[in-house]
Amino acid sequence: MEMPTTNRRAVETQLIEKCWKDPGFKKRVLSDPKGMLEQHTGQKLPAGLKIVVHEEDASTLHFTIPLPPTKMSELSDAQLENVAGGTGIGALFGSDPAW
Repeated sequence: MEMPTTNRRAVETQLIEKCWKDPGFKKRVLSDPKGMLEQHTGQKLPAGLKIVVHEEDASTLHFTIPLPPTKMSELSDAQLENVAGGTGIGALFGSDPAW
């Protein structure tokens, strides 16, 4: 499965789906995420780039806080949510309105 796009969200989605379907691929991603990402995208990544992969389980939930956009003060709340990868996380915790 070759990934023609370099959009981070699309690459992440494709990698996650492939990991769910192919346990051998998932094992290789967990052991060498940078090498597998380079192989999978066909692109050489910068030497100083570090890639960390976390695998969630039923009792662990991981959050990633990305770098803020360079012009964050110019973005609407909806745009900020898209940049931050807003998801329906409330479904994980029931119908709590705080989520």
